[in-house]
Amino acid sequence: MTRRRVLGFGAALGLAAAGATEAAAVTGRRRPDGTGRQLASAVPLPAPYTVPLPLPPVLAQAGVAVGADRYEITQRRVTAEILPGVPTTLWTYNGTYPGPTIESRRGRPVTVLHRNELPVPTAVHLHGGRTPAGSDGYPTDLVLPDGWTGPEGAHATHDPRAVTSRVTRAYTYPLDQRATLLWYHDHRMDYTAPAIWRGLTGMHLVRDDVEDALDIPAATANWR
Repeated sequence: MTRRRVLGFGAALGLAAAGATEAAAVTGRRRPDGTGRQLASAVPLPAPYTVPLPLPPVLAQAGVAVGADRYEITQRRVTAEILPGVPTTLWTYNGTYPGPTIESRRGRPVTVLHRNELPVPTAVHLHGGRTPAGSDGYPTDLVLPDGWTGPEGAHATHDPRAVTSRVTRAYTYPLDQRATLLWYHDHRMDYTAPAIWRGLTGMHLVRDDVEDALDIPAATANWR
């Protein structure tokens, strides 16, 4: 890179910084604090350690399909109490937050049929899973809810190869990996974070013979 190009980049960065400062002055907005700060609750919080820790249920197997254990999950909106006495609207997997836990064995494929009864498109990603492309839950491979009148795949312009489906979609996971804790969540482009804090998250445990042989207590024995 030449000295002229370096100086050019420096000038461009300076202009960008000046523009941002001017825009902040015009709009009345200031840059956020570098260290951040904790948000205050709009309602009184309970005393620490007085609200029981929610333990998600273990999802029952719905059957076997083409050599894979089959499960079914419905994405739906519910009202629940995260804080005692305060109703909160959640987007959930099977009506619970977190969603139900799936327990599997290494090398035993699993197929999860998701049904979207939410008012928005969704996509499901198994975080940490060794998953083929067709079931990876790419952000543009959307499951559209019934009656959806928006674009056929809100981000089709970003990914012309996106594969959308209506209401349901089956995700197949080979689970050819060591014992581990995975988690599944909504993965829709631009909306992953808000969908997760609304409730679309759950755990998927993969177990194997090596884990079984370890001399450690079964911490989840009470909710298997």
